[in-house]
Amino acid sequence: MKTILFYGDSNTWGFDPSTCGRYPLEERWTTICRQMLGAEFYGIPAGMNGRTTVFDDPFKGCRNGLEGLDYELQSHKPLDLVVLMLGTNDLKFTNAAGSAAGMRTVVEHILTVNDRFAQSFPVFPDRARILLVSPVLITGYVNDNTACDESRESEKLASLYQEIARENGLDFLDAAKVTGPSGIDGVHLSVEGHARIGRAIASKILELWH
Repeated sequence: MKTILFYGDSNTWGFDPSTCGRYPLEERWTTICRQMLGAEFYGIPAGMNGRTTVFDDPFKGCRNGLEGLDYELQSHKPLDLVVLMLGTNDLKFTNAAGSAAGMRTVVEHILTVNDRFAQSFPVFPDRARILLVSPVLITGYVNDNTACDESRESEKLASLYQEIARENGLDFLDAAKVTGPSGIDGVHLSVEGHARIGRAIASKILELWH
């Protein structure tokens, strides 16, 4: 059985923009993905509202994705794949280039985890493998006080993330080619958006092993 960690932000957590609550379990993309993958795969959702790549939120704690990463990797090992979808919340604090720099740090952290914890049971018994997913485009606002045009900067993430994937031999998926955000807030996925992302990521994962 292949074990997969889904590491992301509110769209991985399942934020419902119509209620500001959480979509039912069966409507989240992580569940849809797991169902499509079947019994040969075990998927572990690890989403957090507001999670960034490496940036601290001065108003909300526990949002720095790098700081929480090793806890997830160590607690859920052994892993065969990490599906990594972050970047939207970075644009509260930086531009697309800054987000890409943060993502490079996160990717390096995953790729070196076995070496960094060499005295313990490895996180990746075979080799570290990442499916890097660039997020859906922003058509609303993550933060009214943002220092950049979030919508325009979000359009740049796919090409920057694809280059990171190429440089590091990672698998890549552009979520913006699969679906867009809900019309309610222009940031979070609709129910149909979750279904489309779940199916697309599952198809990509199946390609990796079949």
